[in-house]
Parts: sequence; structure tokens; C-alpha cells
Amino acid sequence: MQEIVDSLDKKERVDYLLDTCFVLYNLEKGHAKNLISFCKANSVGMSSFNLSELVHVHHHLKGTSNHHLRDFLKQKVVCCVPVSVNPGDRAGEREYVSAFDEKLLHIVPDASDAVLFVQALRVGANVLTRDRHHVFTAAAENYAHSHNIEVLNEIPR
Repeated sequence: MQEIVDSLDKKERVDYLLDTCFVLYNLEKGHAKNLISFCKANSVGMSSFNLSELVHVHHHLKGTSNHHLRDFLKQKVVCCVPVSVNPGDRAGEREYVSAFDEKLLHIVPDASDAVLFVQALRVGANVLTRDRHHVFTAAAENYAHSHNIEVLNEIPR
């Protein structure tokens, strides 16, 4: 899996960033074709942070989801947007988020979720997530709108 992730193109700017849970949800619910079509038609990426999360969890996926994930990434319809922090580095995650805006951890209290949010704000990308606890919330949406990006929980039409 790491080899597939390493083979993805790297870009500094995209129009949409996918959250780990968004990718897994769409693959588990049988929406892979819609997700792939969307990614082909748009500039879509995943942060290196979220890609590392996928590498870490792919062995634990139910049923054929692991195979669907590998197939999705092999198509190279998403790129890697580099981030300077890695999953599991709790202090680094908090520093990364706080360096952008100290108030942000009050809006998105889970630092690992806030990393994606900050990266989206930095590159001006809309966020696609299924995380209703931290990212897809009214407070996060309002903050995102003030920075001219959107937080979405389904593939835009």
C-alpha cells in the first residue's frame, strides 16, 4: 500500500481535499465509481497525513474494502498534498494547527481532524468529509466560509 501512495503525484494546490473517512465511506457503500468519476473531473487530493492514515488502517478494513481502496489509489485520480506533520504525533498535530490559528482547536477539537482542515484552508480547497463530530459541523462550516471554502459531506453534483 505504501508503494501505491508513494507513486501518487504531489501537488501544492487542489480544489478538493478528501478526508480518510470520506474515502472509506464511499468505497464501503459501493460509491467507488461516483468517487472516481468526480476525482477524474476535478482537481482532487489527499493530504500526506490522510494518506498515511489509509496506509495504517487498510489491513483492518472489512470485506473487500481493502481491495477497493487499493484499486482506487492505483487509478491515480487523487494526488498527494504534502503536510509537514504525521499521524500519531499529537504534539506536532497541535503545533501545526495552532501555528495556523490558535482558535481553531476550539472549533475542530480533534487535532488530527484539524490537520486536514488547516491544509484545506492553506491551499484553498473544499473539504469532503463524513466526520460529523469535528469537521462537518456548523462552527467549522462557518469558519471555512469565512476563508472561502466549503465543508461537504457528499460528492458535489
